[in-house]
Amino acid sequence: MNVDELRTLFHHCNDKYFDGKLPEPKFRVAHSRTRLGTFSFKMFRGRRRIGPFGLPLLKSAEKSSFLISISDYYLMTSDQLEDVMTHEMIHFSIAYTGLKDSAPHGVVFRGMMDAINRKYGRHISVMTSTKGWKPRVAPKPQTYLVLGLKMNDGTCYLSSVNPSSAGRLELQIRRIPDIVFHKWVETGDEYFRSFPRVRSLRGRRVAKEVFESKLETTGCYK
Repeated sequence: MNVDELRTLFHHCNDKYFDGKLPEPKFRVAHSRTRLGTFSFKMFRGRRRIGPFGLPLLKSAEKSSFLISISDYYLMTSDQLEDVMTHEMIHFSIAYTGLKDSAPHGVVFRGMMDAINRKYGRHISVMTSTKGWKPRVAPKPQTYLVLGLKMNDGTCYLSSVNPSSAGRLELQIRRIPDIVFHKWVETGDEYFRSFPRVRSLRGRRVAKEVFESKLETTGCYK
């Protein structure tokens, strides 16, 4: 995805859904995982006429004041990308014409969105779920410094530790008699992605079988 592709798509959507009435904005390729697209514009005051909410009447604004950003984080189909672009262009149309809406995705936005969806069979939505979408580039694998602790009552804990705290925690462990076994492991196991990276002796209680599996410590208790 590049700026020229976004420009071509914009003009396609402009002619098809907005009668070609929107001026060409600036375009930016973003890399956000959580925001597929954004529309923004600069504020003009001074001699420019001010409309609702203290905003300028944007018909007199320069086209450089408008910006549409589309994220390239996910591998989107052409239909998904067109829906994202059209979503941002609805925001653009509302701002450009000076319409007053009840919220960022208020009555005016939803009315325009629903009209385009019905007429053209689009699937534009207020919020787009990216569940199951594949990133354009696979996330870099992470390495976790894992600490396993076994207490004298048999309970087992696993922690993902900030490496800068490992030396200090090792000294603390040696002074706690209730800890009967501990082990440090470096691993890329995605099981630990949801673990907070701690700097103190706290962890998640796990079953003995999970403890042994993740640390490969079967029969290795001291």
